[in-house]
Order: sequence, then C-alpha cells, then structure tokens
Amino acid sequence: MVDKDCMKCISKVGWLGLWTSVFLALLQGTVGFASGSKACLAIALQSMCDIITAGSILICQQVSNKPANDEFHYGYGKVEFVAAAFTALLFGTVTIYLTETAVKQLMGAPGTMTDFSPILVGVLSLIANEVLFAYMRCVALKAKSQTIMANAWANRVGSYASGVLILSSLGAWFGLQRLDSIATLVMVVLIAKTLLSTLIEAGKGLLDHSANAEYGEKVGLLLDDVPGVMSVGRIKTKRVGTKVWAEVEISVAAETIREGQQIADKAQSALLAAIDEMDQVVVHFRPSRERYVQAN
Repeated sequence: MVDKDCMKCISKVGWLGLWTSVFLALLQGTVGFASGSKACLAIALQSMCDIITAGSILICQQVSNKPANDEFHYGYGKVEFVAAAFTALLFGTVTIYLTETAVKQLMGAPGTMTDFSPILVGVLSLIANEVLFAYMRCVALKAKSQTIMANAWANRVGSYASGVLILSSLGAWFGLQRLDSIATLVMVVLIAKTLLSTLIEAGKGLLDHSANAEYGEKVGLLLDDVPGVMSVGRIKTKRVGTKVWAEVEISVAAETIREGQQIADKAQSALLAAIDEMDQVVVHFRPSRERYVQAN
C-alpha cells in the first residue's frame, strides 16, 4: 500500500511543479529581456511549457480517478497516457524552436554580453529543475503515473536547457559566442532522446502494451500459492493509467463448476490483495482432468 507520506506528495506534486515553473518563467523572462540573452528567453519559454504540463498533472489526477460509467465502461485511466504524449509533443515543439535559434545564431555574426545575471539564473534553474526532477520521479514511481513521470523528465529537460544557458553565458562572457549555438545543438539531441522515450512509453500505454515484464512473474508465483490451483496458463497484463489489469488462465483441482469458480475467486482475491496497483482481474479456469463431474 502507498503510505500516508507518499499520498501527501502525490496530492501536492502538481501544485509544486506549477508554482516552481511560474517562478522560474518570470525570473528567466525578466533577466532575458533585461540582459538581451536569447538563451535565457529560450528557457523562459521552456518553463512556460512546464506550467502547462504541471497543469496536466492536476487535470489527470481529477479525471483518471473518476469511476467507470455508461459512457466510458473502462474508466478514464488512459488519460494518463494522452497527457504524457501531449507533454512530449509540447516539448518537441520547444526543441524545434531551440534548434532553429541555435542555427540562426551559429550562422549570424557573434554578439557580446557583459551581464553576469544569466549565468546566475542558469545555476538557479539547474538546481531547481534537478530537485524537482528527483522529487517528481520518486512520486511517479510510487503512484505508477505516466503523466508525473513525463513531467519529471520534462524537468530534466529543463536542467539540460539550464546547462545550455550557463555554457552559452560563460562563452559570451569570455568572448566565445559560438559556444552558445554549439552547446544548444548538443543539448537538443539529449532532449530529443528523452522526449522520444516518453512518447514511446505513452504510445505503449495507449496500445495496451503488455506489463508482463513487470508483473507476469509475480502474478504466476501468487497463483501457484492459491489452494486448488494446479497450474498457471497464459497471463495477460496491461496498464490502464496508474492501475494494472490482468487476465489469467488456471487449471484447478475441482469436481464441479462451483468448486472451480470458488478457486478462481480465491485466485482473483489473492492478486487484488497482494498487488496494490492491480485494479481488475479476470480469471479463466479449466479442470485439471478432461471434464467436470456435473453436480446434481
């Protein structure tokens, strides 16, 4: 079970990300306009995207927990994957903008900068994004949330961008203006790699990718310990938002259909009780001999 401290973190992670991003965007934008640093303005844009993605966490927490109804028979869990994909695509747009800016600067005439403030902003942004990344990643692992994990990696993207700002500002300070563009292009490659990974994971969730790599062995071991279960057949699992659904086949030692169903019910209860994130379990059973002896 998720402990009380973790539940507190899960409930406040969206607001923490939102207000941190608002503070950084205002700071970066103000310093960027005042100093004329294009790199500083670029990460201010990235922080504005963080505001949007932090808002997606708050929306997902409200929507994904809504119960199933007549219109959505399987609930709203997959909104997690949609939000994660949206986050990746949004930051992909920012990555394209950063690439275009870097290429233009590389092709243009070098400028000069004597203001030290963008360097300080870069250091502060780097620290803030790394702390938020570690915090969000921890919460995402506990909550099994693709949306929070995507936003955690979005903050790691913010760390990369902050590193670009520090390098470019130092380069401009020491007369190496071209370093700004080169460092930006290097970081864009790293950002694109992170975003591609997030997009792939979101796509897997939307396409009901198997979760057997994480849960298959555990499910099999739990079923083996259920009295009356002779063997475990096919195990199918998938993620639905922060929850996991499973469909399993078992062979049972039963004389009647009623006894077989009772064993299947025990198997279902065992999985739901042992795996916190397990939400739906369907158990198919068959006799361990050729046919049932029908009850009178």
